[in-house]
Amino acid sequence: MIVLNLLAISIGIGLLVTLILVEAFGLAAGGLVVPGYMALKVLQPWSVGLTLLAAYLTFITVRTLSSFMVVYGRRKTALMILGGYLSGSLLDLGLGGVMTFPTGTEGAASQFDYFELSVIGYIIPGLIAIWFDRQGVLKTLAGLIVSTVLVRLILIALLPDLVTTYEAEQALNRAELGTVIEEVME
Repeated sequence: MIVLNLLAISIGIGLLVTLILVEAFGLAAGGLVVPGYMALKVLQPWSVGLTLLAAYLTFITVRTLSSFMVVYGRRKTALMILGGYLSGSLLDLGLGGVMTFPTGTEGAASQFDYFELSVIGYIIPGLIAIWFDRQGVLKTLAGLIVSTVLVRLILIALLPDLVTTYEAEQALNRAELGTVIEEVME
């Protein structure tokens, strides 16, 4: 039996979709591998939002630094990647990464629901920030949204069982935001 790695397939489809969008419309999607990662996390909008926030914070920080320092070329790319890593890590650290709370069962059989609140990947925010700088925030977001949705649709069309299994594994113990808010307020 062949075991398929959904992340690898998603990244491959993302590469193809991104190349087609760049050639057809001149619209880059925030890096070649980014749509593949984002397509797998579409059902986790808080993680997508945090990733975009980390990318924007990185973009603003490097743009501000470039008014005081000479930052261009490889140096700017390295700063964007490093800044994306740091801002993503700080957001993960500051927001707790994962909020857990008990589901009510006692003892060794107790389970925990969790609400995952984390940035997608380590270099993804930096890659998005690079394209925020190169082609602008709105164009990059437009390209990212279009390519992410296309990759997700292609994955669902080609591998519906694998995508369903992946989503089921991701959502196994994950709580909904409303449940988390209720638990925190009590």
